[in-house]
Amino acid sequence: MREYSDKKLKMKSYGLLALFIAFPLFGGCGSKEAGNRETPMKPQTQILEERSVEAVEVIPRPISYTLSAVGSLKSPEQVTISPKKAGIIAKILVKEGDRVRKGEILVQLDDIDAKLQVDRAEAKVKEAEASLETNRTTLSRYQRLLESKVIPQQSYDDLNLKVKLDEAKLTLAKTELSLARQNLLDHQIVSPIEGMVSLKIASPGEHVNVAPKDEILTIVQMDPLDLEFYVPENWAGKIHVGGKVQFVVKAFSEERFTAILQFISPTVDPSTRNMRMKAMVRNPHDRLKPGFFAEVSVQTGGSPNAIVIPESAIFSQEGKSFTFVVQEGIAHRREVETGLRFEGKVEILKGIQKGERVVTAGHEQLSEGMKVRISQK
Repeated sequence: MREYSDKKLKMKSYGLLALFIAFPLFGGCGSKEAGNRETPMKPQTQILEERSVEAVEVIPRPISYTLSAVGSLKSPEQVTISPKKAGIIAKILVKEGDRVRKGEILVQLDDIDAKLQVDRAEAKVKEAEASLETNRTTLSRYQRLLESKVIPQQSYDDLNLKVKLDEAKLTLAKTELSLARQNLLDHQIVSPIEGMVSLKIASPGEHVNVAPKDEILTIVQMDPLDLEFYVPENWAGKIHVGGKVQFVVKAFSEERFTAILQFISPTVDPSTRNMRMKAMVRNPHDRLKPGFFAEVSVQTGGSPNAIVIPESAIFSQEGKSFTFVVQEGIAHRREVETGLRFEGKVEILKGIQKGERVVTAGHEQLSEGMKVRISQK
């Protein structure tokens, strides 16, 4: 009987233990389900952000195509003054920087001996003229005497021969006089061109020779000047003689000068594939100087209705040019082909049509398909 009571007591203890173990498990499951019911899953939604940008409308405008080149100013003529006759320099009538005219006397050599030669030659001419005049008068009288048969034919012939000799002597005397006068002129050195004295080499009192030639002065032509520059061969067909050329020099950087194209080389430099060109520059006040470096602009045509946009609207990626076009509030990325660039503008050859709006500021934050709002400056 006692054993039966002990077994019954053990069975109750085991039952209570199982109940305590099961209760927390049921409680835990109930708590998890309750948590799920309190925080249900919400569907994810994409929120599109609207970007603020600046944009301009594309309006066609006329432009001119300009080729840029570098060149330099040169004097068309530069001569070194040397004597025709050896002698001593008596006077140099100009100084460095003087402007001289063609034919103006620049240097006077000592000409005392040359003047004496002219005097002697003039005296010989007068002597020959007097002898010829006397013999011609006598020959005229002989002619009448011969007709009257007062003198023989031989006397007339002898005098006629003397007249012819006198004529030859006179011709020779005149030739010698011309040579003497030219020799005297050669003691005056004149300018062969109009220009400016750039260098004085000799001084008064110096003896100058003809061979080898001694240099006295250097004269450079200042008006007009040559503007010499080179352009690539593929532009040759768009540039024509007589066209205007504009250029800028550092000495007058705020001023643009104009020249007229005078020469296009018939050949191309095989090493550079460039063509040499020359333009004439008027320089009446000698402001421009030979040797000046020049930045040259050559007009090569134009377009009356070019598509031009601000340079700020263009960005590059992987060697290509792009811009953003706004259509109905959406930004679209466009690849474009660019042409001429000038004064912060870019010509667009392909990719944009007139009337479209291109983003000029704020495109750094854009991507294809983004919503945009165009702000006013």
